[in-house]
Amino acid sequence: MKNKIIKKIILGTLLLLAVVSCTSEYADYTAPDEINDTSWMIGLDPNASGDDRFSINIDTYISFLDLSQGQKEHRWIIEKGNFFLKERFTAADSLPLFIKNNDTVTKNAKAHVFFRKKGVNKIRLFNTYNAPVTNKTSIGTLTSVKVGNQWVIDTTFTFDVYGHIKPSFKILQAGTEKLVVTADELTSIKNKDSWPIVEVEAGGSLTYQDLTTEGRPTSRRWQVENASPLSSNLKEATIKFFKLGTYDAGNITVLRGVSEGINYPTASTTKIIPLKVKVIKSNQPFAINGQIKETKEEVLRFQVTGELAPFTAQESFFTVNVANGTFNQNISVTNAKVSETDATFIELTLDQPIYNSDIITVNYAGGTIMSSDERTLESFTTPIKVVPYFGNNILSFNKGFEDATTSANSAFASTYWVGNTNSHGAGFYYERTTDKFASGSASMKFESTDTTPFPTPFISSNAFAAPDGIPAGTYSMSLKLFIESGSDIKAFRTIVNKPTWVQRDWNLESIERGKWIELKQEIVFTGDVPTDASFQLRILSSLNPGVTGAQKLYIDDISIVAIELRP
Repeated sequence: MKNKIIKKIILGTLLLLAVVSCTSEYADYTAPDEINDTSWMIGLDPNASGDDRFSINIDTYISFLDLSQGQKEHRWIIEKGNFFLKERFTAADSLPLFIKNNDTVTKNAKAHVFFRKKGVNKIRLFNTYNAPVTNKTSIGTLTSVKVGNQWVIDTTFTFDVYGHIKPSFKILQAGTEKLVVTADELTSIKNKDSWPIVEVEAGGSLTYQDLTTEGRPTSRRWQVENASPLSSNLKEATIKFFKLGTYDAGNITVLRGVSEGINYPTASTTKIIPLKVKVIKSNQPFAINGQIKETKEEVLRFQVTGELAPFTAQESFFTVNVANGTFNQNISVTNAKVSETDATFIELTLDQPIYNSDIITVNYAGGTIMSSDERTLESFTTPIKVVPYFGNNILSFNKGFEDATTSANSAFASTYWVGNTNSHGAGFYYERTTDKFASGSASMKFESTDTTPFPTPFISSNAFAAPDGIPAGTYSMSLKLFIESGSDIKAFRTIVNKPTWVQRDWNLESIERGKWIELKQEIVFTGDVPTDASFQLRILSSLNPGVTGAQKLYIDDISIVAIELRP
């Protein structure tokens, strides 16, 4: 499928104009008697293959006008399930009221086609002439064919009509279905009093499964109040409940849009989940739930398996140890409290600064912290390591390979180029692709089918530190890697060429194949990195002794974040 371009379709003696409707930017459009605004005209991509299709939403109308000269006979032909519309409607009108009849053929020069049949639909233009007609057009060369004593141009335009999105889902508890909603089932808040109720112990969970296929969706978003997480885009999401009380189970919005680099007709539908969740007192231990994380404000924050009752004077029960080189001390907790934004989180404030290069551990000796359902928080005497806070990725160039170009020498990715030749028998060694990606819609692929899999070409950015450069300092460099199963690649090398040559080799021998893995290394710039610095990634034979044969891997999400050194 290819994106379409806005243009006229000029057929020489045959001029066809097609005007698309039902898009928000044309909400005030009134179907005209004469089409004279070329900005409204759409045409087929001249580089498209023969089976390329326009992609549109169901209940879209398109106006066609045949301005052919000298034709002997003319017909517009549509498929059953679609309809011709009468004149004088506007975009604000209810279009079904303007359906002419059930005819699938019209001899009118102008045809407003109302697409009400999902799937592949064809609009056929059939014209006859007394003499042969051959013209070069934006959709290729049209040549009339002699049938009997007349010459015929028979043209078909294909539309892929996307149906309405109809969410379907189920809710499970410990593998048991508690609710199933089908695509055709309508849900409403109006009958809320009759919704079923599922009981969940505080800290327990439900599984939300998206089963939607109707309308060919590309993503979804669950939204659930008084839960953790509050929202999720996973096809199967585990939603936990901590706060005692009875709550609505939320809703699901199923969407269609951009997926794997393809722009599908945009649409979305939200459906209420007709279920109540009653969170009751738990019989399970009241304990820490997940990791302890440092916030931007240097507060240590962690979740527990239930809603907390307010507490005071619990600081002395926490031990926070900080180690960094020769520094190794316990730092006092000056304030321990229930989070003001979420009563299932505890926040610890320290009496000294901490740095993201520190190794910080926390344990809790067991005080009198209680849940709202009167359970005592279990101690954790084995120290738990804190996840440090790192700032945002300072790189502003095409670090996720989202921005594409059409140049093979740039590996099809803006700001990148390929040293030496990039081509081999199977295509390109380095190539931007939408086949796999860790995030966004693209990544950089390296593929070799040669006996010697590591050629001279390497990818290099030409805007690595643009637009502001990178200050001298210590940084954490990371990237995400997907190595295809069966690959025995051992290593590759990255280089930053200015202000001095900074090189890192990345060992891949123990990296799990067939899944995305994030790799990190510390990198030190002894001077400011200028805006024209280059980043290079080289796959070298010298780093891969004994490795031969086909290799394939994907690289995505290159990142550099500052490391705070302890003074």
